[in-house]
Amino acid sequence: MGVTISYCSSSTELFRQYDGQHEAQPAYIELDLESETLLASYDAEVGNAVPFSVYHGFERRYTIPVLTDEGVNQLMEQLVPLANRVVADWERHWDGNNFVARLGEDAIAAEQELKELISADATDYPADSVVAAWDIDGATNGHEVEEFGITAQTTDARIDEIEKEILAGLAECGEASVAVCDGLNSHLRTLRDELREDQDD
Repeated sequence: MGVTISYCSSSTELFRQYDGQHEAQPAYIELDLESETLLASYDAEVGNAVPFSVYHGFERRYTIPVLTDEGVNQLMEQLVPLANRVVADWERHWDGNNFVARLGEDAIAAEQELKELISADATDYPADSVVAAWDIDGATNGHEVEEFGITAQTTDARIDEIEKEILAGLAECGEASVAVCDGLNSHLRTLRDELREDQDD
């Protein structure tokens, strides 16, 4: 049957930034040798920890930039022929301590080609396939209250709309199709809540 793809379905599916972290989690494409699947995700662990299945080579991860669903899905489709060669030429091997995945000669060659097609550098991909990440200072100008008419009565739904408007403008600035800004929604709500506090004083 060959390798199947687990497709991404959201434009920001690969973006995840945990509270207290200054950067988004690394994103990757994973080839699971046992289930013969390709998928894309973000690293759920903060730091260098990896699951045993990755450490022992059964799930093979390749770092990529934070791509849109369309961008990463197209990339995975390009990788299928090489991934098929990898899953067709490996074995479970007891190394004296653990079972590990040992690739055959053709699988090693195919994986090397696969790695050459995958890049961790965002500049190697079309700008509209990369999710542009902004910080609060870069995403806001200090005039959001006046510019978007935020008042003490502004609803959460309107705050969400304002966030989308700002992100759409940021995407256009960077020629990206999708922009994200961790904490932007909270920042806008804080502006609204401060107005409510002033009103109550």
